[in-house]
Amino acid sequence: MDVPKVEVDSGVESVQLPCKATLHLPEDVTVEWTDRKNRKVHVYEDDSDQPEEQHQVYRDRTKMNEDLLKTGDLSLTLNHPTEEDTDTYTCTAYSRRGRVLMKERVQLYVGVPQVEVDSGVESVLLLCKATVHLPKDAKVEWKDDYYYDDYYYDDYYYDDYYKRKVHVYENSSDQPHKQDQVYRDRTTVKRNLLKTGDLSLTLKYPTDGDNHTYTCTVYSRWKRILMEKQVTLKVRESDGFDETMRAASVPHQKESDRSSSLYTPVDFY
Repeated sequence: MDVPKVEVDSGVESVQLPCKATLHLPEDVTVEWTDRKNRKVHVYEDDSDQPEEQHQVYRDRTKMNEDLLKTGDLSLTLNHPTEEDTDTYTCTAYSRRGRVLMKERVQLYVGVPQVEVDSGVESVLLLCKATVHLPKDAKVEWKDDYYYDDYYYDDYYYDDYYKRKVHVYENSSDQPHKQDQVYRDRTTVKRNLLKTGDLSLTLKYPTDGDNHTYTCTVYSRWKRILMEKQVTLKVRESDGFDETMRAASVPHQKESDRSSSLYTPVDFY
């Protein structure tokens, strides 16, 4: 049987993953949403949600209908979907004794726009427009997807995206000391960005070392995500590109410096 597909663009506030009960559900039913890695996306048990059972990636980002047992609508709402959420999700209903009553799957694809430029250009603009009203005390962070790591430890599966801070705007001003040194003196955002809603980032002297997916995230004062949008940068190598220009455009990073760079795990709020 074909798995239904849901497609959305990065930057939408939320996406709904559909799941309808195919039989009558008992009052003591347990409903679990899991991803392809069998991480728990959302758990409903004992007539209530169980957020402590969620994987941290999905913490504070999911919800189900309050009257799901009455309506049989087990659909899941996932807030602020990003490229990392592109996956196959499984909705499973269990009896009190753990017997599988029903199981449905749905594929989610989150599309990310791509910007392409030739190496040697002076700068590139990574677009991000606010889709919500931004409070005056909002924090804006641009991060890259430096690398992804997954591993097993003590029979548990772990996975982390390590993202470098590209640009930070907080307390009504830029915070260059919070940037990773790779981007130091290479980024700018527009003035009055919270008022205009234009959170776009200008990245100077892009090279193929900047080929990443960049995430623009806006947080409230209480660190709640207000919006999140991504854009992928592709810098094409030009024929005869001067290597001295590359060396001049990107600060040299010693091995000793790398250990102190701001390689920070993705924040989950």
